[in-house]
This record gives sequence, structure tokens and C-alpha cells, in this order.
Amino acid sequence: MPVLFKAALNDYTMCFCVKPVKMKRLLTSLPVWLILADMVYGFALNVIQSFNLSREPLPKDGLPVSPDIAFSGLQVLANGGMILIIGFGLLVLLQLNRTVLQQQILPIGVLRTLGLLAVLAFAVPSLWEWGWALLDLAGGRLTVSADNIRYLLVALCQPWVALLCVWRLVGWYRLHKQASGAEASS
Repeated sequence: MPVLFKAALNDYTMCFCVKPVKMKRLLTSLPVWLILADMVYGFALNVIQSFNLSREPLPKDGLPVSPDIAFSGLQVLANGGMILIIGFGLLVLLQLNRTVLQQQILPIGVLRTLGLLAVLAFAVPSLWEWGWALLDLAGGRLTVSADNIRYLLVALCQPWVALLCVWRLVGWYRLHKQASGAEASS
């Protein structure tokens, strides 16, 4: 094979190669991004549904009944607050994922800790539920439904998010331990 052809082939294949750290970061963060996208999509549907007052006929004066507006608004506020808290925690998890894979220490303060705790509170119960679902499935009962693929996809991503959070916190702890050991020895 001519040398020029080898060099061109090498350059061509290098264009499509992704560094292993970036590929690992992309693959491990994909479920987090899917959950974030689903949360935003669900919130948008919730907002649209709250403005849809055509479910019931309007009174003769044309003004909607205030409890309907108030209760739909309260639901939007509650869902929006949950999305802000869990979304912040998921963004902190993405930062933690990136920095641990790059062997850097992310400073975790009170807010980041609370965000990660919210993510764990959101995702850890899915491990329990999937464990029971798999036990039931092994027992011959069909427990997983694929009727709504969006819900199934998010349900499959939640255990991964819980495990990723714990795994990256362990990696963060190891980096801190190595850094403090290096400072003590020097």
C-alpha cells in the first residue's frame, strides 16, 4: 500500500474517531438528557392543557370559572417547581459526570448537594420498582407495558440516572482522596 494512501486513510479515520472520554461522557449522559427533554415536553403539555378552557362550556358572561383557572394554574406551578428542582439536580449530575471523567474535582456546595439529593430521591425508587418488576417477570407475570413508549423510555432511564449519580459521587470522592493524599505527601 503506498505511503500517501496510508496517510490519507489515517487522516480519514481520525476524523471519525471520538476520544474515549468524550464517547463515555456522551453515552453516560444520554439518559439524563432524555429525562430532561421529557420533563420539558411534559411541562409544555401541562401549560398548554391549563390554557385549554374549552373542556367545559363557558358561562353566559364569557368569563371562565375561577376555580378551574386557579387549580390548573396551581398544577402548572407545582410541576414547574418540581422541574426546576429536578432539572437543576440533573444539570449538576451532568457537570459531575463531565468533571469526573476528565479527572477534575467539581466543587460541590450546599445547592449542588441538594440538587444531587433531589436526583437521588427522584431516581432511586425506580431501582426498587424495576427490581420487583423483574422478579414478577421472572415469575411469569407481565409487569412492563409498552403502550406508551415515552413513559417506558423514561422509566428505563431512571435507574441509570440513579446509578450514574452514585458512581460519579464515588469517583468524585476518590479524586478528593487522591488530591488530599498528594497534598499531604508534598
